[in-house]
Amino acid sequence: MGETGILNVDLADVWGQKGRKKLIRTIAWGDEVTVLKGTATHLEVGITVFREKPDGSILPESVTGYIEPNKSSRLKTANLVRPLIENQVLKVNFVDVQQGDGTVIESPDGKIILVDGGDNQMFARYLAGRFRGTTAESPKDIDCIIVTHGDADHFAGLSEILKSETNQVKRKRLFMQPKRVYHNGIVKRPTTMNNKAVPETKLLGPTKTVDGQLFLTRLEENLLTVADSEMNVPFRNWKKTLSTYNSRREVGFRRLQIGDNQAFEFFNAGDLRIDVLGPMTATVGGQPALTFLGEPPNGPRIGHESLNVSEDGFTGHSASHTINGHSIVLRLVYGGFSFLFSGDLNDEASRFLAREHNRGNLNLRSEVFKVPHHGSADFSGAFIQAVSPIVSVVSSGDESARKEYIHPRATLMGALGKWSRVPEPLIFATELVAFFETEGLSRLAEEKVAKKRGPFFGFSRTAYGLVKTRTDGKRLFVYTDSGNIQMKEAYAYALDTSGVPQPAEVIRA
Repeated sequence: MGETGILNVDLADVWGQKGRKKLIRTIAWGDEVTVLKGTATHLEVGITVFREKPDGSILPESVTGYIEPNKSSRLKTANLVRPLIENQVLKVNFVDVQQGDGTVIESPDGKIILVDGGDNQMFARYLAGRFRGTTAESPKDIDCIIVTHGDADHFAGLSEILKSETNQVKRKRLFMQPKRVYHNGIVKRPTTMNNKAVPETKLLGPTKTVDGQLFLTRLEENLLTVADSEMNVPFRNWKKTLSTYNSRREVGFRRLQIGDNQAFEFFNAGDLRIDVLGPMTATVGGQPALTFLGEPPNGPRIGHESLNVSEDGFTGHSASHTINGHSIVLRLVYGGFSFLFSGDLNDEASRFLAREHNRGNLNLRSEVFKVPHHGSADFSGAFIQAVSPIVSVVSSGDESARKEYIHPRATLMGALGKWSRVPEPLIFATELVAFFETEGLSRLAEEKVAKKRGPFFGFSRTAYGLVKTRTDGKRLFVYTDSGNIQMKEAYAYALDTSGVPQPAEVIRA
């Protein structure tokens, strides 16, 4: 059977034959690999590959191959794989879910956190491929699901995971069991009642005005206790999904706010921790409340604010900007590297955080930055300057004219480059790292499409839109796949003697 371990080098080519012939696949730091035999010149290993079948499906297949380092690399085969029990690699994968967010965090000891999940089946399909072989009797434990805020493009896709259990295609099924579900406490109400449109200030629940400022005063803890009549359709579907999971095994529900770091005691270990930096709550009537936010100034907004800009310019009361601006903000720290997850933070809310950062009340500075709101133009330059990222990831994708927001915006992408702390920052967009292969003219279309358009020119997705990051707290590795199995876009950073990240060589076996 061999011994399963963790790859201990950035990238390793697995060959079908000795002598570095017939490349099968390239695996990455932290990937599991089974060592069958080992010599001074090569390792015989067992890995999983995905092969296209005659019907066009791509299925996993266990194969045997060889890792044979180039002699010039001076790598010793004995150091290429380390035992599972010695794993020190944190994995954070940013998944292309089109117009939405979906991230998977996996700790060195195997704990799994899902941050959002898009609004379609793409996140569920990715997870089913990653966590294969689950059944109703043996589901995959998910330590925590975090819904950063209540927009459907961040959580409706999580319900697709439950739906996948009955998929006719076995490989597309994922049986999971969440232990915890964290959220920001805001539940969207229906937009109409008694055939009348609900006012903006009534869309998120009860409010109260204090000293001229409007606050949301009812923040929920357990979504299962909220009446269906007080939820819009995506929330009702999500509640139904959570009810099913909770009926199988009790799920812990929790509303997060700034400072709730103890919520992640289950995850934190040694140099690994998660700090909660948002949303920032106020106290109204002795209870936590959230400020009702307004509309930003009109675009195109070239030349965003300086650090000393006032709060003028945000007008009225906007339910959408309020729910976005109060997204859960997390800072994941592992040794000398950190990740900032910012949901759909907007300009107004980001200014609050930037001000607190500059006052020394919290730390936003992070090497890896999940850019807020899919690269929206509604951003704070002060906030980006405070983060000063080295690696930025924008999660966005084109789907239809109805969902077109021109994401990511040119001003935002420029700001990410300008306010990075390094001269050559890495800026990824999930939709751009996917690979689509030309298929050509197709006559096999859904009936409604065929009637409308007839034959059409088609493409197929052959490489998922994934930005993959790996770190052990001392080194950071970032890479993406491509349509060519021989090619990876890969970068590495290592801490210098002062603890400052510096570009490093990508080590490939």
